[in-house]
Amino acid sequence: MHHHDHALAIAERLAAEHAPAALGIGLFGSVAAGTDHPHSDIDLILAADSDTDNDTGTGTAVVQSEGRMATLTRKTPDDLEAAFTRPWEAVTAVAAWRGARLLHDPDGTMARLQARAHAWTWDQIPDADHWAASELVGLAEEVHKVHGMLATGRDRAAAANRAILALQLATPLAAAHRLTCGSENDLWDAVAAAEGPAWARAWDTATGVAPADHATGCRAALDLYRIAADRLAGHLDAADRVIVTTARDL
Repeated sequence: MHHHDHALAIAERLAAEHAPAALGIGLFGSVAAGTDHPHSDIDLILAADSDTDNDTGTGTAVVQSEGRMATLTRKTPDDLEAAFTRPWEAVTAVAAWRGARLLHDPDGTMARLQARAHAWTWDQIPDADHWAASELVGLAEEVHKVHGMLATGRDRAAAANRAILALQLATPLAAAHRLTCGSENDLWDAVAAAEGPAWARAWDTATGVAPADHATGCRAALDLYRIAADRLAGHLDAADRVIVTTARDL
């Protein structure tokens, strides 16, 4: 059996097993889209009255089935719908819902959510720019840490904070550019394409895609913050703008 057909068969079997305790079940991600590789996980979302998984005590369970990893995320319909109003979730949730395959939907819960995704636009989150800019306030600390750790020769700490900047700046930039990505795997290329060559070069250098020495990689992460601040700081109130521009000027 082809790996994609095998993954679909596993997804359908898992959906049948969990159907009695779910309002609806959808298959998401690369397996739903038909772009999976043999090591792709099988991503199932279960709508349920309770967001607690009885087996794990959490909303997400990971299982191994016939050599494939499957992730089962259990959420209430209200929490699933809230993703369309949260910019940090909408970046990936909207496109994921649009491409989902509905495996179990007796009352139309999943179809209603998918219809909302198809009709969704960024206009439904009018404060997306303010949210994106506010993320820079929290990340200003990482800028100061990169400088401090470099100056005191604490290379691993500097590297950790450089990685935090590169990873956590992407979603705010995606919201600023009104992007929708099918998964986090698509986020990095989408932001690089939208923001342009300066961001792409800095991100590649900060994360090791482009080989560079440690200090150069750290400076590249600081460049990412500067680029983001230039785009977003104007959406902050005066007190927060001081925090971001101070870090930007470092």
